[in-house]
Amino acid sequence: MFDWSRFRRLAAAHWAEQRKAYAWFIGVGMILHIVLLIISLSGKNGFMSLSTDGQAAMYFVGMFSLAPIFAGRYFQQMARRQSALLVLMRPASVFEKWLLAVLVVVLAYPLAYSVAFYSLNIPAWLVAHAQAQQFFIDEAARIKLAGPEAGYDLGRLTISSFQLFLPSSRQLTWSGILLNIVALSSLQAFAIFGSLYFRSAPFIKTLFAAFLMLLAMILVGTVFEANSELVFGYWHSDRPMSGFQRALFPLLWIAIPLLLWLSTFLALKEREIAP
Repeated sequence: MFDWSRFRRLAAAHWAEQRKAYAWFIGVGMILHIVLLIISLSGKNGFMSLSTDGQAAMYFVGMFSLAPIFAGRYFQQMARRQSALLVLMRPASVFEKWLLAVLVVVLAYPLAYSVAFYSLNIPAWLVAHAQAQQFFIDEAARIKLAGPEAGYDLGRLTISSFQLFLPSSRQLTWSGILLNIVALSSLQAFAIFGSLYFRSAPFIKTLFAAFLMLLAMILVGTVFEANSELVFGYWHSDRPMSGFQRALFPLLWIAIPLLLWLSTFLALKEREIAP
């Protein structure tokens, strides 16, 4: 079922075919990030948008927006019958093709995204951090001369609010990291499943299916007055829960992504049988 040399040849062939497309995808994302950074820094006190929380928002919004799109494009050749036959006839098992998809989508893309993000974010953060230091120096001098009423209302912002964001346990708890990994992996699996299940216009149909599922979840939550915060906040919530909830919620967080990835394997296997 799995042969290392055959899997290595499959990975090499996939990289040779898709590296330009992947480079374009990452490049477009970097251009969008550059535009966002220019807009953020060009405004008055624009450095405030690059606080630690602002950087985290940019990182996760970009990751959760682009990663499912990348995942949905992995099997884009399946949407055309001619190219689908070429992909399906490659000398590799279904498991090997599925495993390569998992490695590229779940591991390689987030790593490439993070490298691209920080290659742009670090220079912008250095500029924003320098501007923040000068701003707080000027604010301290202004307040000393004219009194507190002369300063801006900065809320809880201090110079420590402009540290470089890193997805580490210091700035993001391990429960938060686990939550993001599971949620992102589930979105990626759903996108891949849609690209394999729908034979025509898979991207549009997958988006529509996701929209319907979201409406259904909202409807069920409204009808049964369910508290979604208990489910989504299970890993870091201090709210009291029943024994049933404490047993069910972690099972949901484990079972849902596993079932979604299993569905992608079965969908790929179905395409192998009936292309």
